Amino acid sequence: MRVRSDFRPERTVVDGYFSRLLKRCSLFSFPTEINALIHEPKNRYHPFTYDEMECFCGSDDAENFFSSADRIYIAHDILSRTRYGRGDRVGIENMLKSEIYTAAYPLHEYLDYENLRSRPCREEEERTAYEMRNFSTRQFLYWIWAKLRYFYKFQPLFLIKEYFGSKIAIYFVLVGYYTRFLVPCALLGIFCFLYGFFTISFDLPSNEICRKDGIANDIIMCPTCDRWCDYTRLNSSCFYSKLSYIFDNISTVIFATLMSLGATLFIEGWKRYNADVAWRLGLLDTGSHEEGIRLAYLLQSLRSSNIRDPYTQRREPDVIPLRRRLPTILASGVTVIFFLCLILGAVIGTIVYRIVLMQVLYRVDSVRPIAAIFTSLTTAVLNLIVILIMSYFYSFLALKLTDWEYPRTQSEFEKSYTVKVFLFQFINYYSSIFYVAFFKGNFSGLPGRRVLGLRPEDCDPAGCMVELVILLATIMFGKTVYNAAMEFFNPVILTLFRGCTLKIRESRSQKSERFRRQRRREMDSAIVRVPRWEWDYSLTPTYEQFLFDEYLDIVIQFGFVTLFVSAFPLAPLFALINNLLEVRLDAYKFVVATRRPLPERARDPGVWLSIIDIISNAAVLTNAFVIAFTSDFIPRMVYLSRHPSLEGYVNSTLSLFESSSLHAPDWSQWHNITACWFRDYRKPPCTLRSSADCDDAYGVTNLWWVVLAFRLGFVVVFAHAVLAMKAFIAYIIPDLPTRVFIQLQRQRSLSLGGLTDGTRSV
Repeated sequence: MRVRSDFRPERTVVDGYFSRLLKRCSLFSFPTEINALIHEPKNRYHPFTYDEMECFCGSDDAENFFSSADRIYIAHDILSRTRYGRGDRVGIENMLKSEIYTAAYPLHEYLDYENLRSRPCREEEERTAYEMRNFSTRQFLYWIWAKLRYFYKFQPLFLIKEYFGSKIAIYFVLVGYYTRFLVPCALLGIFCFLYGFFTISFDLPSNEICRKDGIANDIIMCPTCDRWCDYTRLNSSCFYSKLSYIFDNISTVIFATLMSLGATLFIEGWKRYNADVAWRLGLLDTGSHEEGIRLAYLLQSLRSSNIRDPYTQRREPDVIPLRRRLPTILASGVTVIFFLCLILGAVIGTIVYRIVLMQVLYRVDSVRPIAAIFTSLTTAVLNLIVILIMSYFYSFLALKLTDWEYPRTQSEFEKSYTVKVFLFQFINYYSSIFYVAFFKGNFSGLPGRRVLGLRPEDCDPAGCMVELVILLATIMFGKTVYNAAMEFFNPVILTLFRGCTLKIRESRSQKSERFRRQRRREMDSAIVRVPRWEWDYSLTPTYEQFLFDEYLDIVIQFGFVTLFVSAFPLAPLFALINNLLEVRLDAYKFVVATRRPLPERARDPGVWLSIIDIISNAAVLTNAFVIAFTSDFIPRMVYLSRHPSLEGYVNSTLSLFESSSLHAPDWSQWHNITACWFRDYRKPPCTLRSSADCDDAYGVTNLWWVVLAFRLGFVVVFAHAVLAMKAFIAYIIPDLPTRVFIQLQRQRSLSLGGLTDGTRSV
């Protein structure tokens, strides 16, 4: 609770250097008159005690002493622990499950529903400070936070915390800080893309492939699949080779290194910024809060307890021993592993789809030239659809499994649920990407190689990088569009039909009376007749884990931005555009379109920060392997170490294959081909070249071992160097800013005694 300034001196709030720099630019701030209405009080905070009530702000105003969020929190805590019958009939949640009540939710403050409902998409005039002087907190949030036109403005964090609670406020703090981090990353990514685009004409390997005369026209490449794929000339991969160079050049290697270090700077900077904002919002100096036991745990312990009250003979709750919880925990773990394997099965399904579609398309003469690119695009879209569908199922499954384990406290529940959801979604989103990046090109091997009687699919002669880029771009762009559509159209539709879709159960007379009101034409009078709780009932209901989904989207997006940035440098740009829209669409959703969520307390994102840290460390390894094994960076560097330029590089990466074991399609013009080329470092068969360095088993050449050694060496050096720099950065940057540390220590020294101890400050 905030303490009156005459009992404790006001806090000193000093912004960081970057925040001060942004605040100097009036573009990002609201006018001074509006800032004065939404200013953050600098009173110190102290745990509330009834004996010292007169020391707290607003003690003379009983109606407004507690903030709106605090009142809701207290009321819900009372309702959650109130008995309504014998046995385990405790709490409002059980009453909802028993359908005694249809819903239970805190009420929103007043908002002008008439204007929102009439034309929600129209351009509304800006409100002046004079018009806002009597606004409620919700009205302030609607006009200065939920408007998309203010996407570049600072968020009113204090109002968010006062209205929705600190847990939701911390989420928006994280999204805002993460969006700032993406700005320089997006600019660097655009630079990498433009560098590749404007220097593509100077790339000798792609120029060699694209020549219509010369070696590229004479080299016949082996089919990439059986029976339906035909032999092709090397220059048919011209488009793929040019596109591959745009995303696979020296600038992307530098960018991947900078992003790996930038991820650490983001985490360390977030810890400091989080402490800064938490101090400013009074979340650091509020004392310790004892965490309560979850009601579900109490009820289960009550059912299984043998302890009885000696006077009433009622069962008393007892600790559930681990031996009783262990079977459910083990069963939950086995279920998680099973469904993780099921996700991998879905990846195999998309591989089969790709093989079948390739065979179908190659039968049609008109689409045969674009069969490869069309198959890559449709496979990526299919991956996206499967991902979006399975996401809902895995979240539901994780919730049921976590409930089954009966965690003791809410924090234990959140950690267990978060880990399950993240594991599910990590495999769901990234499994197909990992397959294309690290396994697809290696599984194919020789053109005649078969696994279980089938030939594994192969990459284009230009490599797997283009397919990886297409897959990353499709999933990331598709997810961005899907999220934006769901965030925007769902609230707008609900706003349009809010007055006509009330679903409260009622008698026939009430129902007939309601239909006679003619809401569509006279909603102004309907607003008077319909109570506010009924209007809020028609809004989208919130659920207990709604904030988990928001955090999960950010974490999955952070994975795309860091894990595979060496393959797709435009990922930060996509993420930046998504977040600029997401913040305001989420704000509109919370303020207008959904029921008011229960305020919860938090000082930081909790276990999500640990997950982000794990992803940032994993990004070092994934980028190292993408650069070393998926891109052509290492083979090119090895070739340059032996030659003055890359002229002749393409020919050095090709190997000869005796094609009698391959089956060309009936419509092929290459039936008399006896030899073809494929991309690898293999010795030619002795039937084609009788030399000392031939091998009918297609053994690898010495150059293959040299390239492999350099690839492994690059992974080791890159990973250790970047991880060492990350550790050094994390070591030298303290988690708590000095200015906050000094103020916090002073606050704690003042809090050793009561508020009434000593004299008042003057």
